[in-house]
Amino acid sequence: MIEVQNKKRSSRKRPQSFVRELFEWIKIIFVAGIAAFLLNNFVIANSTIPTGSMENTIMAGSRVFGSRLVYRFGEVKRNDIAIFLYGYKCRNDGQTYRETDRGTCPLCGREDKRNQPIYYVKRVIGMPGDHIEIKKTGEVDASYITKLNVRSASGKIPVGTVYVNGEEIKENYLPEPMIVDGNQFPEIDVTVPDNCYFMMGDNRNNSADARFWGENQFVKREKMLAKVYICYWPLNRFGMVK
Repeated sequence: MIEVQNKKRSSRKRPQSFVRELFEWIKIIFVAGIAAFLLNNFVIANSTIPTGSMENTIMAGSRVFGSRLVYRFGEVKRNDIAIFLYGYKCRNDGQTYRETDRGTCPLCGREDKRNQPIYYVKRVIGMPGDHIEIKKTGEVDASYITKLNVRSASGKIPVGTVYVNGEEIKENYLPEPMIVDGNQFPEIDVTVPDNCYFMMGDNRNNSADARFWGENQFVKREKMLAKVYICYWPLNRFGMVK
């Protein structure tokens, strides 16, 4: 009789124990989800580099982490590699468009907040108030240009230099000379507005950056999301980004 009672008590405890364990797992998953949400939205930014626009600093297909806290509590600095809001892909007509003050898709008028945000990773070249010039300054043999398929009857390619406030900047991170032909690769002469930045890719001959953005040429401070610090994938490229 005693053994039967013990079995009954044991059978009653098993469902209660299972429910408690299940509840503990639900709490763990809930807390982990909240932690991941807070981490991804307020502490770090995770981005994939789909093109070769930042080669050889960041190779195409790489994944990087950036710190949101740096730009939330600190300042953007020249030469930072930054993740920023470039624009949107319209969920109505499929068009990708540059973020503007209008806050809508230029084709159909759909509000930005209802479309898919697009983030870019580029280097900060111009700070607020900087005078930025990109000038043709010489030529190189076409064999020096490997990131772009170019042809030249003379065998020479026009290249240029970036000047900030009248001074040439040293860009040791460029994988090859920057083409400046005044046409497809334009000369530039602009002054960066207050609270804005002039952004360029390190792979100048294959980067859709501020040189080609037309009237919406600059990135506003509030669109700068994070400073990139680490490339974490693929593993053979793991390391600090600078």
